[in-house]
Amino acid sequence: MSMSLPPHPVGIKFWTGLWRENKDLPYEQIHAKFQNWYGHAFHRNFGKYFYAHRAGRLGIFAPMAIFAVGFKVTTMYYGTLRDLNAATEASAAYGTGGYKTNPVPK
Repeated sequence: MSMSLPPHPVGIKFWTGLWRENKDLPYEQIHAKFQNWYGHAFHRNFGKYFYAHRAGRLGIFAPMAIFAVGFKVTTMYYGTLRDLNAATEASAAYGTGGYKTNPVPK
């Protein structure tokens, strides 16, 4: 009963190579190598999605400030429309046309 397994998707040479390169190094060097590799790999793959901030130290808060202002404007607009529609619905009980309706002349 012999069965053959499919080859490993990454390959055993990759893992044994990592072990061979790092087995005799102290933890600090292994950690520094990994951080260097991870930082470069991260920026190569995801750097295009980051905004290039040129506003000094506080430039990093620009996306959060834009979001906060947009969120405030959106909620204020929603509240205004909600209150206008509520006023129109409430005025229907009194037989008037709602918000900013001219009174009936007497």
